[in-house]
Amino acid sequence: MKRLALVLLFALACDQKDDSADAAAAALSALLPPLPPPAPSAEPAAIAPIADASIDAAPGACDGGDCPLQGWMKQIWPHMKANDYEGTARLLEQCAKLAPPNAKTAYPNWVSISIDGANAARAADMEAVKAACRGCHEQYKDKYRAEMRSRPLP
Repeated sequence: MKRLALVLLFALACDQKDDSADAAAAALSALLPPLPPPAPSAEPAAIAPIADASIDAAPGACDGGDCPLQGWMKQIWPHMKANDYEGTARLLEQCAKLAPPNAKTAYPNWVSISIDGANAARAADMEAVKAACRGCHEQYKDKYRAEMRSRPLP
């Protein structure tokens, strides 16, 4: 029910051309609780620095190890697990830049999903970040594996 009210208030705010948009925004702020700070972990997580996206993809690069994109994506989980929202956002923005050259036709939502995930991370909404990852994997994981699994990353 709260979501419906929020959507309606947002729609009203976007539809107005005068100061009533400010009133709608104030009403939204009154309904929404402030975002909680990230929960501290019991043990400080050792997070690896964000690595360079260029990973060896010579023929056989996936034999016995991670493929280039797979290896690169393994960097994200420690940041997500530690509630490192800024690190997660930076990686998802970098992921948008890793889109294949034919992304506009073969992977049309890759960039927007990555940016949506980065925005969710900056809003400290880890469930939305996970949803973005899941959405991209559901749309493109099998296709990417079949067509470009060993593709060198830019």
